[in-house]
Amino acid sequence: MQLQRRRRSLGLALLVVAFGLVALVCAVGAVNTATRVFYAVCGALAIGLGAVLLRDELRPFVFGIDAAGLTLRDGPVPWSAVDRIVLDEPVPPATSGAHLVLEPGGRVVLKLDDVRQSREEIVGLLQRYSGGRLDNRIARRGDRPDFVTVLRGYEPGRVDHLLRLAADALLSGDPAQRAEARAALDRPDLAVALRGYDRAQVDAHLRKLCARLGD
Repeated sequence: MQLQRRRRSLGLALLVVAFGLVALVCAVGAVNTATRVFYAVCGALAIGLGAVLLRDELRPFVFGIDAAGLTLRDGPVPWSAVDRIVLDEPVPPATSGAHLVLEPGGRVVLKLDDVRQSREEIVGLLQRYSGGRLDNRIARRGDRPDFVTVLRGYEPGRVDHLLRLAADALLSGDPAQRAEARAALDRPDLAVALRGYDRAQVDAHLRKLCARLGD
């Protein structure tokens, strides 16, 4: 099955180019040199930015999943050349969304936000065709705690980073990694933000995670 690209910025790109063209027209009719230069520079910059956005939106996109393997823009990858295909998320506070990583090599081959198909559809295809090579780390980590957001709470990015560190240590089963994560949770480097996670809830959850990491 060939996945379809989600073109999220095409309308924005066309709007930026249109703004640039209008600015250039205004430059032609400007009443003085300073105004003409201002409009011309704005128009050129807008058209350049719009061209970059259009290039990114219209560049060829190929990603297929079938019984033979994966089809990427740079060619087919048979399942025999794949040890694992990992569904993961970037380490917080990065928020670029779920992605697929090909092993060996650790190469990100697909960002799920870039395609129209849902995560469930992609997981289903990989489970069907990959021969057990899918490592769905997002599912194995389980649901994240639903902390209440309050005034003067813990900054979410740092909390999410600690939760990710603990979850990965629990999945690994490596005593050294578990000890490292437990030490980080014992003395967390957490900052207070204007709006953040409820501090009492976070502290209680981190204590539970420390106990699990010590088992």
